[in-house]
Amino acid sequence: MKVICNRAALLQAVSVTSTVVPTRSPKPVLSCVKLTAENDRLMVEGTDLEVAITFVDGQVQIDQPGQTLVQADRLRDIVRESSDDTLSLTVEGSEMHVRGADSHFKLLTQSAADFPPIPEHEGTAEIELSAGTLKQLIAQTVFATDRQGTRYAFNGVLMVPEASQLVFVATDGRRLALARGDLTAPTHKSRIGSKSIIPAKALSLVEKLLTSPEETVRIKVAENQAVFSTTDATLVTNLLEGQFPPYEDVIPKNTDKKMIAGTADFLSAVRRASLLTSDDSKGVRLEFSRNAGLVLTSRNPEAGEAKVDFHCKFDGADLAIGFNPTFLGEALKVINQDEVSLELSNPRSPGLLKAGSSFLYVIMPVNLS
Repeated sequence: MKVICNRAALLQAVSVTSTVVPTRSPKPVLSCVKLTAENDRLMVEGTDLEVAITFVDGQVQIDQPGQTLVQADRLRDIVRESSDDTLSLTVEGSEMHVRGADSHFKLLTQSAADFPPIPEHEGTAEIELSAGTLKQLIAQTVFATDRQGTRYAFNGVLMVPEASQLVFVATDGRRLALARGDLTAPTHKSRIGSKSIIPAKALSLVEKLLTSPEETVRIKVAENQAVFSTTDATLVTNLLEGQFPPYEDVIPKNTDKKMIAGTADFLSAVRRASLLTSDDSKGVRLEFSRNAGLVLTSRNPEAGEAKVDFHCKFDGADLAIGFNPTFLGEALKVINQDEVSLELSNPRSPGLLKAGSSFLYVIMPVNLS
């Protein structure tokens, strides 16, 4: 194999693919990326057996086609530190030679036949949306997953295609985030209303593939796997098994109190009120009234007290309720609208945070007594 590569394009291909390569693995081949040079392109593949990424680099000159496996981190570091515009990759026996204008590196290789096969999925994409929309859906839900828990369905994000929108839902049992995004093409009829649980780890990796907001992303679900494809990259992930809770039943429907406020201002107030919380007193008390608006307080027996007077619009009877400020702040940080509403009913029922028609967030109250 002999390939002359544009260094910047090669770096992008190896860096993106390396994100899925495990840092430690009992299988040495999993610490490698597979390089395949053919048909005027260099294909770079990596996998951890649960998620696989394929990146196609078209900015190459192939003098001799071939395949090999090489340590992902070593190749990435060499390409990243190089100052050359082009690099040549040549495989001779069990070694890869990486040459620049004033540098020469020899890397040990392994047989490409030892690399785990990556599934290939043919056929028409069932879901299409812009990369910017998908990135927003991921950001507004993946933070609410439970990555450490044993309930596998909570380790991922539920994906539900509608006719013209895609719905993402995530929960850890104490909060629930739901986001909607418009599709660029109608959903394939066979997929409307279907439910798939995408691992949070896989979605975080998908997010790294999305560099151009206008680019189209195509999603296909087949058997127990989901495929996310852009112009240059494809990510294949196993789906999570398990029963996702009926999220529609969790969303409060009988709220009779409502606050409206600026998103950034509310986030600032929550952050300031939480400065004196501790591990034993994680909650912030929110006292709503028509006259005073909102007063946020927290108490720490070892540090003191915090009080923040916050101007907002509030409609309904006076109410005092406690929330985990971290959970509240994480939701406010991913909202991309200037104004939010918080709907409530009583101190023991969950609150409903909304931003337009595309995002809602259910948060359970905490006991402050």
